Amino acid sequence: MRAAIAAFRMQLGLAFRTPNFWMAQLTTPAQTILFLSVVNAFDRPDLVAYAIIAPTLITMWNTGVWTGGSVVRDDRWQGRLELHAAAPTPYGIVVPARVAAVMTLALSVIPIALATAWLTYGIQIDVQHPWLLAVTMVLIVVGTTGTAAIITSMTILSRAANTLQSSASYPFLLLGGVFVPLALLPVWVQPLGRAVFLSWGSDLVRDGITQPTIEGVPGRLVILAGLGLAGFVVANRLIRVVMRRVRITGEISVQ
Repeated sequence: MRAAIAAFRMQLGLAFRTPNFWMAQLTTPAQTILFLSVVNAFDRPDLVAYAIIAPTLITMWNTGVWTGGSVVRDDRWQGRLELHAAAPTPYGIVVPARVAAVMTLALSVIPIALATAWLTYGIQIDVQHPWLLAVTMVLIVVGTTGTAAIITSMTILSRAANTLQSSASYPFLLLGGVFVPLALLPVWVQPLGRAVFLSWGSDLVRDGITQPTIEGVPGRLVILAGLGLAGFVVANRLIRVVMRRVRITGEISVQ
């Protein structure tokens, strides 16, 4: 636990000093304006909340995946990956803790998107269930951290981290119902999307903002939390296996 807290605090400090992290946040206003312009062009005020939620979740997801890959990339080029391989503290604890630190900061995209909507189109969002929105966003942070750590485990074995990060993002965001609700996608795609934590999270966020009455909230929150925690378990196991492999083969610096 002490190692996780130390890694969390270290990454917080790095994030505040890293312009690349804030570049991801700065894309939120542009994406928000883009989605709102489409909704405005087609005169669909009922989709305004969707247009604000989409760039928020996209930025959070990209931040988590980018950070996971950059942690390994920086550790490799600065010679810390060998030290992690030899250290008694599992790397599978350090990586999620560092990603979680950045994901916590990434929650700032919510007020950024809301402020952009108000300043550009004069839109003010009335949230129907603030408590549900808050709980869901926390669980989305947990799920994104765990899933990003899974992708990170693959980058340890390959230098093609940027390609892997980019390739994984759009299919995941589509199956997560970020661009459009999962119910609007082809029927054969929907079961695949239900295995992605983000599809439960995005639906709950939309319902929490727009729906006066929501059905099945406890069960949906449990599924969202379960899928998010499953990501942590899988990531920890994968990173442990990968680190054991590179210790045996000695290929940790030449991959």
